[in-house]
Amino acid sequence: MPPLTPSNRLLPGNVEPPMRAIETGDGGESVSFRQILTVLRRRYQLILAMTLGGASLGLFLASREPPSYRAAALLRFAGERASLTGDGEESPSVKNTADPILSVIELLRSRTVAGVVVDSLGLQLQSWTEGFTTGDLANVRVDPRASGDSINLTFRTNEVVAHRADRTVTAPYGALMNLGTVQFAVRTPPKLEAATLGIAGREPTIDALVAGLQVSRRVETDMIDVAYAAGDPRTAQGVVNTTVRAFQALNIQWARDRSRRRREFLAEQLEKTDSMLARAQGQLSSFLSRQQLASSRDKLQAQQATEGQLEARMAELDADRQTFKSLATQLRSNDPDARTQAIRALATAPAMSDNAAIGQDYRSLLQYQDRLDSMTTGPWKASPNNPDVVQLKNMIASTQGRLADAVTSQLKTFDARMDALGKLRAQTGASMQILPAMAEEEMRLNRQVEAAANLGDELRKDYQQARMAEAVEAGDIDVVDLADIPYSPVLTASALKLALGLAVGLVLGLVLAYLLEALNTSVRRPEDLEAVLHVPGLAVIPRISGGGANGRGRLRGLLGSGKGAKTSVGSPMSGGQTFSIGIEAFRNLRTSLIWSDGGEALKTLVVTSAAPGEGKTLTAANLAVTLAYDGLRVLLVDCDIRRPRVHGLFHLPRAPGLMELLTASSRPTGSRLPAIRDTSVVGLSVLPCGALPSNAANLLSGTRMRVLLEELREQFDIIVLDTPPVLATADAGIVASLTDGVLLVVRAGTTDRNAAQRACQQLANVGARVIGTVLNDPAGQVAKEGDYYYPYDYAAEEQ
Repeated sequence: MPPLTPSNRLLPGNVEPPMRAIETGDGGESVSFRQILTVLRRRYQLILAMTLGGASLGLFLASREPPSYRAAALLRFAGERASLTGDGEESPSVKNTADPILSVIELLRSRTVAGVVVDSLGLQLQSWTEGFTTGDLANVRVDPRASGDSINLTFRTNEVVAHRADRTVTAPYGALMNLGTVQFAVRTPPKLEAATLGIAGREPTIDALVAGLQVSRRVETDMIDVAYAAGDPRTAQGVVNTTVRAFQALNIQWARDRSRRRREFLAEQLEKTDSMLARAQGQLSSFLSRQQLASSRDKLQAQQATEGQLEARMAELDADRQTFKSLATQLRSNDPDARTQAIRALATAPAMSDNAAIGQDYRSLLQYQDRLDSMTTGPWKASPNNPDVVQLKNMIASTQGRLADAVTSQLKTFDARMDALGKLRAQTGASMQILPAMAEEEMRLNRQVEAAANLGDELRKDYQQARMAEAVEAGDIDVVDLADIPYSPVLTASALKLALGLAVGLVLGLVLAYLLEALNTSVRRPEDLEAVLHVPGLAVIPRISGGGANGRGRLRGLLGSGKGAKTSVGSPMSGGQTFSIGIEAFRNLRTSLIWSDGGEALKTLVVTSAAPGEGKTLTAANLAVTLAYDGLRVLLVDCDIRRPRVHGLFHLPRAPGLMELLTASSRPTGSRLPAIRDTSVVGLSVLPCGALPSNAANLLSGTRMRVLLEELREQFDIIVLDTPPVLATADAGIVASLTDGVLLVVRAGTTDRNAAQRACQQLANVGARVIGTVLNDPAGQVAKEGDYYYPYDYAAEEQ
């Protein structure tokens, strides 16, 4: 028979399958998201059970929780008081930085408001008896200093008896009972015969009320919700309504107190301002009296006007003086034309009307000149030597002289008047030097008077507003809805306990799942097996399915156990070659085995496992059947002498078998051994274990076993030997040392990694060659990893 090589094997399509690289495990400490999902998928039942357990515990605790009733009222920040009084007492910086609604919320939760509620409702009085609440009491009043006392109540048919310390009070239901530091009335007869009340301290009661009071703002509104939860619905309603009413009253009282303090402050400031105004007015009157003036400002303005007039008059006189000086010079000139021009200019001078002498001489000169012109011009003009002409010329010259003297005299008058005006201006300037200081002092005194008067007016206005604000009995808070008596309990605490139970159960489930995963060292994936043993993983044998046209029906296992067990339809031993997951898995194993390192010289193959129950016998049997389907002559030898099962799988007798061949003194040569039996599978023969002798282990390790294997090599293409587990006995190592290779079967989720590693090491110690591993997965553990699937049913689906 030719050796088993890839070139002469009849493989479907005769195509070389691809080689798969060996993957090693991740040596890092990081955990991927896929690994987390894998753990959740694999341990979901445990996590679900723990979560349900926690939810059950939370539900139990929630059922033990006493009922709680929640009452709620609605307030509105209306700002009515500010609109009525124009009250703007807050500083602008506070208005710009503080939210008034948040301030109202903090005031509602203040200890002052809580103290009023505690005193009004007598919340210091608490019930110590289940089934009896303070809501069954009315008109409760407790001395704020009382603390630590207890009151025993005994309920009778028509009356109630209260006992505190050395005082006992009996009263009918509804009547007030005074026990000194506490007084109350029992509304109606309760269902109990007795109850005990306790008096708590005022400060702890206030703390508890502040902690339980819920005040919140409705988003984007000026509405405020006030709520409180208590074991008694009447108590919850009373706390909420008393809180909002007390706060409304305190809000009004606080505003009126602020207005009163402001009014008192303004009255004091107004008195001081009036006194300051009177002093300023007195100082102004005294100043004006000392200066004998109605107003320094008016006098200063008059002096300034006078000085301006003097300067204008002096400028005017100076201009006239310069004019007359020029005329006087021209009049005394020898040039007739110059004198004539000066006389004409003199006619337009302002002094003609002021000086009578100049006017008289000027008129006489004009008359003389007219007479001379009439005598010296015309057809009957007189000669220049005419006595009348000579007389007129002399009179003209004399008049011109007098006119020049008059102009010169007028110049002296101008000089005198200018000197007088200069002296007057000097006097006026001297008096004006002290007038600005007097005017400034007067202005300062006037400003003091005006400032005091204006401040007084503003203070009087604010004072009137403060009086109005003090009288207004309105606040900035409106009560929109008062709390009604709650008719159904709330589940706030119960829901919290249930959610907490769910969370705790889920967390414990996750912790326990990851703890079990950390403690679980079994092989669960092909990658784990290859990383531990550093040998190729040849195949993964999934859960064998059978039944149905495509071989998908699930069976109990790969093969039945025990005698008479029926083989699975989906396994190679079912007798046909229909496509199924089991058949394809073993075909994949066969192909990987052939193409493994050294597979071309593989004649004897040991199939073993690290520990019992890992499926080595079934793997060996199905592998042998698969090899026989390829047309090979295959011999399946049962070497598990302590727990033989091969004969049962093929419904053959146990003996004679291997042990009889090893103990026989002689065997026929050149012919088929009688202990080897044919099976229903063409090409497959089985050598059962045989009867168990006393020295079975010695037989397997002797020379006869080696010789027997050499003989069988000549008769069969490949020999598959089913041996005991490696770690159970030494038989597997003995037989493995005599064969060409070892196929180690590992069961997913069952075989410990250390056990598989020790088994592989023991085989290496005896010189055996482990050519690969098979991961047996009848329970579907590999599929639970979430990143592995079985493609073996591809052909079955096509079929």
